[in-house]
Amino acid sequence: MGARGSVGDLGSGGAILPLVPSDRHNGIVSVRRAVILIVATPCTVLLALWGGSCALRSWFGPPTVDLKEHYKAGAGTGRFDHAAFTSILADYVDARGGVDYAGLRKNSSKLNRYLEQVQKAPFEALGRDEKLAFLINAYNAFTLRLILDHWPVASIRDIPSSERWNAVRWDVGGKKLSLTQIEHEYLRNRFVEPRVHFAINCASVGCPPLRRDAYDAKRLEQQLQEQALAMHGDARWLRLEGDVVYLTKLYEWYAGDFVQVGGTVLEYAARFAPALAAAHKQGRRLSISWLDYDWSLNVQRK
Repeated sequence: MGARGSVGDLGSGGAILPLVPSDRHNGIVSVRRAVILIVATPCTVLLALWGGSCALRSWFGPPTVDLKEHYKAGAGTGRFDHAAFTSILADYVDARGGVDYAGLRKNSSKLNRYLEQVQKAPFEALGRDEKLAFLINAYNAFTLRLILDHWPVASIRDIPSSERWNAVRWDVGGKKLSLTQIEHEYLRNRFVEPRVHFAINCASVGCPPLRRDAYDAKRLEQQLQEQALAMHGDARWLRLEGDVVYLTKLYEWYAGDFVQVGGTVLEYAARFAPALAAAHKQGRRLSISWLDYDWSLNVQRK
């Protein structure tokens, strides 16, 4: 039903039907899509066909960005201690990424104190990797707070649209931003790092799971690589059956990010999936089937 924080997240005002696979370039085979948008007005039905990388995509999915490094290496020497967030994750996130929201809500003061630290952080003084780790952790912490504010919910999408990804309410170093802005204007637009899509968590089962430790500049490369390898090694996000690659829709929604770095969607995914890399090296013609995205809450299940 649309990527996190995308314009396609229409709430109750309309519905986007599933993309219909036919012939669009994914780098190894061709596929094409048709998108039908039904606008919920008494007399109006809008039908739009979307062929490949059409400008219409910006209506339904996340904005396209030209990946570039905004922060020079070595610029900024500030540090930020995420130990408080690591403590929260270790206490309330299990090995599969499930969150004990009820338990965290009872002791939400720990999360609130961490968010106060985020509010007071000298963001511009932080180094490049410090900024990246800071923004990932802030996004994930804000999302936890968002769920607690509306608890109990079965899905983040049950939260009113105006109070969800586009709500400008989160204080990042003294600047109010929305989750959408943190993701698209900062994480995607200021770093050449598509692995952020495997690190930020939208409180859903379909999202790559939360780690049980906060991202840290000194270990950031290792943590991002571990996260990518774990996700691509899990059938919930990628599996190869014959010549069909069943792949998370993150690769569909953010294809432009992965292509800019990896050449094609499958070539990028193959960096973290040995079986896929071997199939590609053998010259096999592979097709993609997008896995259904599970928007149910990433709550711990016994």
